[in-house]
Amino acid sequence: MMPSVSEEYSSRRVELGESPIGGIGRPSYPVAARGSPTAEADISSLNPGDLLNSPAIDPRRARIALYGLVGASFADALGATMILPVVPLFLRQDGASYAEIGLVAAAFWGAGLLVGYPVGKLSDRLGRKRLMVGSQLVYALATAAFALTPSPLWFLILRALQGAAAGAANVLAMAAVADVVPHERRGRAYGSLTGANMTGTIVGPLIGATLFTLSVGLTFLASASVALVVGAIIAATLPGRAAASVQGLAGRVGPVIWRNRAILGILLSSAALGALIGMYDTLWSLLMHHRHATDFEIGLSFTLFAIPFALGSWPAGWLADRLDNRWLIGTSLVAGAAFAATYPFLPSPAWLIGLGVFEGIFTVTGAPARLAMLSRQVRPEAMGVVQGIYGSTQVGAAAVSAVLAGWLFGIGVPIPFLATAAVMVLAAFGLVPLWHGVEGRPRRRIRGAAGLPTSVKKSPAP
Repeated sequence: MMPSVSEEYSSRRVELGESPIGGIGRPSYPVAARGSPTAEADISSLNPGDLLNSPAIDPRRARIALYGLVGASFADALGATMILPVVPLFLRQDGASYAEIGLVAAAFWGAGLLVGYPVGKLSDRLGRKRLMVGSQLVYALATAAFALTPSPLWFLILRALQGAAAGAANVLAMAAVADVVPHERRGRAYGSLTGANMTGTIVGPLIGATLFTLSVGLTFLASASVALVVGAIIAATLPGRAAASVQGLAGRVGPVIWRNRAILGILLSSAALGALIGMYDTLWSLLMHHRHATDFEIGLSFTLFAIPFALGSWPAGWLADRLDNRWLIGTSLVAGAAFAATYPFLPSPAWLIGLGVFEGIFTVTGAPARLAMLSRQVRPEAMGVVQGIYGSTQVGAAAVSAVLAGWLFGIGVPIPFLATAAVMVLAAFGLVPLWHGVEGRPRRRIRGAAGLPTSVKKSPAP
C-alpha cells in the first residue's frame, strides 16, 4: 500500500531555511516518527500549506543548487538577449515582411507551448537536471545553426527549436526552485532568479548589438556558447533528482487546477503577460527603427528597461512574501497596459528609452508574486506539471500575440500596442471576481506545541 503524503512528510526532518537569496539553511523542524500517536495528532491539525514544502534536502546542497539556478538564469538571459534585438532586424534585412517576422516570433512561442506541459510532467518523475542540461544543448545547436544557413524556412525551424528549448528550460527552472526553497520564502527566491535574469538582459543586448555590427554569424555563435555554459552550471550544481519527486506520488496526486480560483487567476494574468511579451518581442525593435533609432540605441533600450528589474526583483520578492499577492499582480497588469498604450505615440527613441525605465519600476512586482502565489497552491510532487501549464499558458498567448502584432503593425503602428493594453486591462478586471475571497497573503511559520511547523495567516475580525 502506498504511503500517504502526511506519512511521507512526517517521517522526515525539514531542513530548509534562510540564506541571502532564498531561505535555505533554516533550523530544522523536528517531526515525530511515523505512526506515533503524537505524529498522527499533530499532522491532522496541520494546515494544508504545511505540506507544500519539498522533502528534506541537505541545506548546503540546497544553497548550492539555488545559487546555481541564479547563476544559470543570469547566463541564460545574457545569451538569449544577445540575439533578441537582432533577430527582427536580421529577418527584415533578409527581405521578410512584418507579418513574416511575426510568424517567426510565433514559431518560437508556439514551440514553447507544445513542450511546457509534457516536460514539466516528465520532470516530476525523472527530476529536473537531465532535462535542463538537454534543453540547453538543443538551444545551443539551434542558435549556432542560424550562423550557417541563409534559408528563410530554416529560420522558422531553428527559431521553433530555440523556443522549445527555452520553454522547457524556463518551466524546469521555476519548478526546481520549489524543490529547494520553503514555500513561505519563495517570493524572494523567484525574485532572485528574476533579478539575475534581468541583470543578464542588461548586458546581453549591448553585446549582441555590438557583435551584430561586426558579424551576424559571430552574434549567434556567441549566444550558443553561453547556452553551453548554462548547461555546465546546471550539471555541476543541481541535485541529480528533483527534491520534490516523492517516490510513488509523482503524477498520482495533484491539485484540481480548474476548480482552484487562485490558480485560474494566476493563469489569466500569465496569459495577459504573454500577450505583452509576444507583442514586444516582435515589435519593439521595429518601433525603435521606425523612430530612426540606431542599432546601439535599440540595444540600449533593452538594457535600460532591465535595470529596474535587476535592482528591484529581490525587494519585489520580499514584498511577495509579506503583502497580498493579488494586489501586486493586479497593479503590475494595469501599469503594463498603461505603458503599452503610450509607447506608439512617443516621437523619438530618447522618449521610448526613458519611459521604458519607468515601466520596469512600476511592473517589477508582478513576476515574483505570480510565481510565489502559484507555488503556494501546489504540492511538490505536482510542481512540474503546474509550472508546465503556467508556462504553456504564457507562451501560447505570446505566440498568438506575435502573429497578430506583426500583422496589425503593418496596418497601423499604434494598433497592436493599444490592443495589447486592452487585453491586459480586461485581464486585471477579470481577476476581481476570480480572486474574491481568495487568500493572497503568504502563510508564515511558527512552532507548534509539539515542535511541528504550523501555518498561520491574518484573519479578519469576526
